[in-house]
Amino acid sequence: MKENERFVVDGYSFGTKAEWEEAKREEESIQYIRAKTNLSDLQTVYKVYCGLVEKKTFTTPIGTAFLLELRRGLLTARKEEEIPGIPVTLPRKKKKSAELFSREMEDKNRVLAQQYQMKLRNARIVAFFLCVAIVVMFLITMFGPNSPLVDAEVQVQNKYAAWEQELREREEAVGARERELGIGQ
Repeated sequence: MKENERFVVDGYSFGTKAEWEEAKREEESIQYIRAKTNLSDLQTVYKVYCGLVEKKTFTTPIGTAFLLELRRGLLTARKEEEIPGIPVTLPRKKKKSAELFSREMEDKNRVLAQQYQMKLRNARIVAFFLCVAIVVMFLITMFGPNSPLVDAEVQVQNKYAAWEQELREREEAVGARERELGIGQ
């Protein structure tokens, strides 16, 4: 038994449970109308028919078939222009199959993945150049003419030069004192 064969009402097969339930409801309404209304009285049938058409009570093929039956009965006593037409709702397009939906989603995801890969590649390129720029600035700062290392080296050289100058001055003072005292030659 096919899956949609279980949704059959009065020979009509419905694709979904919701449509089937609507058809069952309409079939019950039709049975109620048949039981409570004198369908041989054309004036009563006309009032019932007009009320059902105006309110668009029936939308399934079962309800439409009942309205057509009432309309044909009324055409024997009235002109066709006096009887309102039966409102018809056309079936909606079926929803996309799961396979088609899946393929569309895969295509959409593939496009998004390619876009994100391009963005990631561009971000890596930018990050690489920024890192190179930082390293170059660091090297310029450390080994350039105004770098802290050069300043520290100059300070150390000045310190040793000052010590050497002081040492020479002391040696000269010691040598001068030795000459005065006549020591060591």
